[in-house]
Amino acid sequence: MIGGGFGRNGRVVGTAVVAGLAVAGGFLAGPLMGGSTASSHWDAPLMVTDPQVDATDLYAFTSPDAPETITVIVNYQPFELPRSPIPYRFAVDTHYDVNVDNTGDGTPDLVYRWTFRDEDRRGLLPFVTGPVTSLTSPHLRFRQHYTLERLRPGSPPETLVRDAIAAPSHLGPPLMPDYDKLRREAIRRLPGGGQTYAGQAADPFYTNLKATALIRFGVPVPPINVGTPLNVSTMVLQVPKSELALRGDSGRNPVVGVWATAARRSVNVAGGSTRYVQVSRVGNATFNEVFVRCPVALPCGANDRYNASAPVTDRSTPELYEAVLHPARPKAIEPFTGVRAPAEPRRDLEEVWLRGITGLNSHALNRDAGPAQPVAAEELRLNMGTPVSARPARLGYLAGDRQGFPNGRRLDDDVSPIVLGILEGALTGPGLPGVGAGVQGGRPTKPVTSTFPYLATPL
Repeated sequence: MIGGGFGRNGRVVGTAVVAGLAVAGGFLAGPLMGGSTASSHWDAPLMVTDPQVDATDLYAFTSPDAPETITVIVNYQPFELPRSPIPYRFAVDTHYDVNVDNTGDGTPDLVYRWTFRDEDRRGLLPFVTGPVTSLTSPHLRFRQHYTLERLRPGSPPETLVRDAIAAPSHLGPPLMPDYDKLRREAIRRLPGGGQTYAGQAADPFYTNLKATALIRFGVPVPPINVGTPLNVSTMVLQVPKSELALRGDSGRNPVVGVWATAARRSVNVAGGSTRYVQVSRVGNATFNEVFVRCPVALPCGANDRYNASAPVTDRSTPELYEAVLHPARPKAIEPFTGVRAPAEPRRDLEEVWLRGITGLNSHALNRDAGPAQPVAAEELRLNMGTPVSARPARLGYLAGDRQGFPNGRRLDDDVSPIVLGILEGALTGPGLPGVGAGVQGGRPTKPVTSTFPYLATPL
């Protein structure tokens, strides 16, 4: 079990030092250290060698400036250095998918798929040969194009955007004097309403290191508030609620489950066939790292298996389902928080991460979903009918803000102390056990914006 034995005398100090170094190193040294503690930055061994498909964070929320729409953001490739001389790029021969389940059966009823291709006109020249003032500038010798499709079971794919240009890596004011203009050019309108953006952005994740170390490693480190001073590659999608809802009716059927996957192209040499193999998956913040069972509190093969799996199989996967009902982390951190681990089985955790919270974001609220109970499947569930909060609370649902995580996830939700509080039983008793001032705080390194695509421009 993750973190088992951390309470034994003689192991606590050494493990705390290792965890503290990993936590701090991941934020301060970025890719040079190879790991991090951000929501899902480096959550499995295979992701270390394939950062282009390493999903860091998934967000889904009602758009504050367009409340008839939902915005979904998925970030990839952590630790992108500002002004890197070699531009970061999305993977080609890869399906980047945002999956939407509006029936509660653990399978996608709607998929949005981005595929990228390279346009490389460098020859012997560098990537950029002069100031880039537009996405079509002749000085931009390397750019990426993408196509966005919408897929529904039993129907042919619908092309929403064809051969759009993604915003490039920000190389600094001398070469890109007006990056805001490049970003505006990269935003594409979608037929039927909505818009999309693909390109680079400042990583919005922030945390308190003590909270993160407790939930990921089971040991305390100093309560230092940090943002992530690096960039990510992002895909942002904004679409009408009616497009996501079961039968197109978000009033009768307000709940959707969302997760993102990336699948790499694989060629069967013997048969000459081509297929795509899923290698990455992200839903709720920190789920893979906190719950999927490994022998120690470090990524292992079970994390890779989760990344290759689908929500519909979660109930039948003991290393996942049983780890939610009988989590190791609350027992491991009991000596450091003074909070007694709640009694098991943890049906409160099953609701939050696998079924949705009753009366808040369970698929059972969808009136046209049928009589069958929603299956246990790890998805980021969002009730699209929850009004936009006039004063959003960073502790989300734990602070009485029904629009906040784990009812979807907004960019300002402080997920680390929220997850810690839920692990400690905040949904089953009074107060917020484990969530004190010492595990809250911090802000993104660069503030998010109030308009699409909401993420800050790259550092």
